[in-house]
Amino acid sequence: MNDEDQRHMRKALRLLQSVERRAESDQPETVVSTAYYAMFHAACAVVLQHQHRLPKTHSSLIGQFGLLVRDRGAEDREFGSMLHEAFNLRFVGDYSIEEEIGRTNATDARDHARAFIAYCRKLKREAKRSASPK
Repeated sequence: MNDEDQRHMRKALRLLQSVERRAESDQPETVVSTAYYAMFHAACAVVLQHQHRLPKTHSSLIGQFGLLVRDRGAEDREFGSMLHEAFNLRFVGDYSIEEEIGRTNATDARDHARAFIAYCRKLKREAKRSASPK
């Protein structure tokens, strides 16, 4: 793991802590947004480990992450979908005045961020093991 990888993963974990503290609060839009950014930074750490540079847009990062997990099986592909769904929900929470984000959305976002970051940490450990000299 290079320094940039580490910084992204540390930020993901800090943001997840914030989400954990606020998931039951009366600020569900903030929780949903922060959960997405926690997932985003965890995905950045994984993509950097494999490609050594990040795409320029959030959509491109989501696509790159999806490409990295697509051949690993259906369960792994679910994490790519989870990141995309978090991006969409964050967009609704940040910009929409038509749809409301509620406490259930916030607690679901927390649970997804928790699972997603654990998954990304697992991917990074696997990649590190496979890169280690035998």
